[in-house]
Amino acid sequence: MKIDIISGFLGAGKTTLIQKLIKEELNKEKIVIIENEYGEVGIDGNLLRRENLEVKEITSGCICCTIVGDFRTAIEDIVKKYNPGRIIIEPSGVAKLSQVISSVRAVDCIKNLKVNLQVVVIDIQNFDAYITNFGDFYTNQIANARTIVLSRTQLASERQVTYAAMAIRKINPCCSIITTPWDKLTSKRILEVGENRFEDILKEVNLVRKSLNTTHVIRSQSRDSSKLASDIFDTWGAETPKIFMKKDLQIILDNLKDEEKYGLIVRAKGIIEVKNEGWVQFDYVPNEIQIKPISSDYTGRLCVIGSKLRKEEIKRLFLG
Repeated sequence: MKIDIISGFLGAGKTTLIQKLIKEELNKEKIVIIENEYGEVGIDGNLLRRENLEVKEITSGCICCTIVGDFRTAIEDIVKKYNPGRIIIEPSGVAKLSQVISSVRAVDCIKNLKVNLQVVVIDIQNFDAYITNFGDFYTNQIANARTIVLSRTQLASERQVTYAAMAIRKINPCCSIITTPWDKLTSKRILEVGENRFEDILKEVNLVRKSLNTTHVIRSQSRDSSKLASDIFDTWGAETPKIFMKKDLQIILDNLKDEEKYGLIVRAKGIIEVKNEGWVQFDYVPNEIQIKPISSDYTGRLCVIGSKLRKEEIKRLFLG
């Protein structure tokens, strides 16, 4: 049984995200929602019930402040009464995510219980104000998330989105950050990102490097069989919410052949948004560039593989 934790500060859009996920992707699953509102009257629970969902509300206090034994009993009751395949927990907007996770993991009475999503929703419009005024609660949520979902990015400038993503990355270097507006992104993709702790693009880098290692060992056996491609090949990668101009992208890719300035680049790949064009995937190898349209993704991603890479110059080329 999966347990999804969808957290976030007050008013960030947690309930809206849950509704989107269920409507578009999880509607065939048997789901129970544990709704933990801050206040005496539960509003979000009523909204979720309109989707014909089973909702268990905790309004007397925060999950993270509830005695673990009581929380265990609540989970046992849910399993006995509904036997769901998935439980979605929406903690109070003032909960510390680290304590919520600890409470969930302390429930060891259910067989095959799996903490699945650890999502934090962040309202980009109020990011600065909240991190300044509510630092401890806010940074705790960011630091303990596996996936950060930015809300209201359609109302923000590219500079705002980039700033927020960089600030989040300083607090949590390992999380995935979803920057694409929700109406342009499928729930399926959000779940794929949330349920995979390692980036697809990093997996590809490892596969490419493994391939390069094998090739290089074969070619170099007569000279130095102990030397692997990892001693020669290097990688640079980045996530970015930047929206590229089509003509600028072509110039960037053309410039990758400048070995003196950027190093010897043998492969480059990316998934990015292009203004007025939508999302594209580009592939670069020396003497060949391919750009093709794809469906919207959660944020832009870039990967460059080569030898003696000048990473700061490459970063400047792509990101300015």
